[in-house]
Amino acid sequence: MKNLNYKRILLAGLAIFFISFLIGGESYFLFGKVFQLEPTSIWKWTPAQGFNMSAQWWIILFLLNIVLAVIFAFVFALIEKGLPGKGIQKGLSFGIIVWIVGPIPALVTMYLMMNIATGALVYFTLQSLFEWLVYGTVISLICKEKEFTAKEENR
Repeated sequence: MKNLNYKRILLAGLAIFFISFLIGGESYFLFGKVFQLEPTSIWKWTPAQGFNMSAQWWIILFLLNIVLAVIFAFVFALIEKGLPGKGIQKGLSFGIIVWIVGPIPALVTMYLMMNIATGALVYFTLQSLFEWLVYGTVISLICKEKEFTAKEENR
């Protein structure tokens, strides 16, 4: 682990954090009507509320997303050599793997445990797949295999 390029990991994490807010903001703007599908009482926040959440809520949201994004970049660094393909293919593989073990179980559980509109679940499933493919691609572009670990020749 000491050969990991932590600057690139941090940069990839921050890039994912920034992109997640761009994708989330745009998708909620374009597809926010899924929050109006019945039952609507299950949501703590909807795009119709805009930015009317407390400052504490936003701080927690930003900090949590930054930490999670850096963790995902770190995990990519740890398993990169075991991912199939090269370059962007590794990023896409990582995105699909994370999507399968992250959002999919959560969405299935949501469907089983909550009274939620099927249309909303379909939207969240497709949105999360798109997001994780983008995140994996971004990580793989920032953290190219040869640059991701510290050069061993320098030892």
